[in-house]
Order: sequence, then structure tokens, then C-alpha cells
Amino acid sequence: MIAVLRPQIFLSYAGKNAFEANLLLLVLENLFSDFNLVVWSYKRNQLANEKNIASSLKIRVKESSAVIFLISPFTLENGANQWVELGYADAYDIPTFVLLHHITFEELKKHERNVPPLLLAGECTLAVNWRKLEDELRQCCQTERS
Repeated sequence: MIAVLRPQIFLSYAGKNAFEANLLLLVLENLFSDFNLVVWSYKRNQLANEKNIASSLKIRVKESSAVIFLISPFTLENGANQWVELGYADAYDIPTFVLLHHITFEELKKHERNVPPLLLAGECTLAVNWRKLEDELRQCCQTERS
């Protein structure tokens, strides 16, 4: 029996955006049900008994077909974890998508000293326009299955 690859998208978000992240997670898994996609998130998937959380997150990013960062003002307040995850995605050359939630790119740039240059150099999409990423995400999932 041949194992079927199940693509995974890693979803990174500030804890205070858990409600919005969970909505996005469910919508994406439904939208990409033809791929049997799983959207991995810390709150839902991280094992409570995991001793080395940083190592676990690194592995989950590395195993992903794509990474989505939901960036909000809450991220700017306490974004250290998300910045580490962004670094993992960059190190493993994982396609990365940034959704700006209740923040514009101009507002993000105002916090330049607290925001990784990688994020400021990338392309960001307003979270309300997340559907614009569908084709690229689908391509990432398709590549994973090939």
C-alpha cells in the first residue's frame, strides 16, 4: 500500500488572535479537503507533554508545505515566538504567506525596529483578502503531493 502524502500548512498567530486563527484553520481545511490538508497550529496540535517546544515548532515548520503568518497589533506586543517561526520558515525555504489582521503594512513599517526585516521585505496581504492566496497555497499543496 502506498502512503498518501498529506500536506500541512503551519499557521502562526498571536495567542490573542486564536479565534480568528481557528476560523481560518477550519476554512482552509474545508477549502482544501481535496488534498486532505491539515493546518497545524500550536493551540490545537502541540502536545502538552512536549518537552522541547522550540524543537517541536522547528520540526512542524520544516514538515509544512507552506507557512501562514497572521500578523496583528498583538503580534507586535509579543511577537518573539512568531519571529522565531518566521526564521525557521526562511531557513527551510518554506513558502511563506503573511496576512495582516487589523494592521496595515504602513503601520507595520512604523514598528520597523521590532519587526524582522524578512517580514518587511516580503509581500503582505490584508487578512480580509486571504482568498487571494488560494491559488498559491493550492500550488504548494499540489507540489507536496507530487
